[in-house]
Amino acid sequence: MESASLPVPAAPRRRWRSLLRPFAFMSAPTALLGAFFLAPMVVMLVIALQYGVLSGQSGFTLSNFGDVLSDPLYREVALTTVLIATVAMVIQLLVAVPLAYVLAFKVGRWEVPLLLFFVLADELNPMVRIYAWRMLLGREGLINTALIDLGITNAPVDALLFSKFSVILVLSTSYLTYTVIPIYAAMKAIDGNLFEAARDLGAGWATTARRVLLPLIAPGIFVALLLVYIPLFTDFASPALVGGTEGYMLGNAVQDLVLESGDLNGGAAMSMLMLGASAIFAIVAYRLTKIRQLEQ
Repeated sequence: MESASLPVPAAPRRRWRSLLRPFAFMSAPTALLGAFFLAPMVVMLVIALQYGVLSGQSGFTLSNFGDVLSDPLYREVALTTVLIATVAMVIQLLVAVPLAYVLAFKVGRWEVPLLLFFVLADELNPMVRIYAWRMLLGREGLINTALIDLGITNAPVDALLFSKFSVILVLSTSYLTYTVIPIYAAMKAIDGNLFEAARDLGAGWATTARRVLLPLIAPGIFVALLLVYIPLFTDFASPALVGGTEGYMLGNAVQDLVLESGDLNGGAAMSMLMLGASAIFAIVAYRLTKIRQLEQ
């Protein structure tokens, strides 16, 4: 006579379901991440480790990375890129922190309309914005015309366009929204009574900003750096249209390698190096953010 199988107790089944439920929820996002992010990265890494992909006689090599790292031209372009991106990011933070503070604490019922207007203003096509800046900064642009009419200069100022200055200016305005929003979101989580308490204890505005405000909005600044500072390194439209030879950046170098020279391997190698540098920067920024939070 066959013995009847014993039923599995309900408690272990519930325990297994509770353990497997997070994996079930994460399966779809993980699959999408692998399909649309990790897989292209793997393909790009394979291309960077090969030579002659377009010629049909490919093989694996590390020379693509060596050529990029040893070329003095690319080192100079990298330094220019770091300079332009850093200055543009600092300018955006100097504007974004006070602007986010005003939006979060000072405008009252105008907060949502101003925030919506600020977001909608960023929806303008980037190419339109860049060409608008060209019209403003050119030799016959509105700024040079105003300077001449006011008697400030006798001739157009050529440095306003096709220079590092023009690239920094255009990049600073192009990404400002993505700098303000995370910082604004972090400020909305702050209890305004903390500022009153700091003033009651005798702290001035500088001490309050340094000891209270900045540590609390450090996560927002970290998100802004990820959203803005890293893309600044890969931007190629603004440097190409308003930078000229002085504003040539790494994004333009990748574009020229792939589209002009047909060096897909070299372009992939440079892209992977930029990705690695971005990861290092993200780790450093995260550690600095945690330090700021611990100091509060």
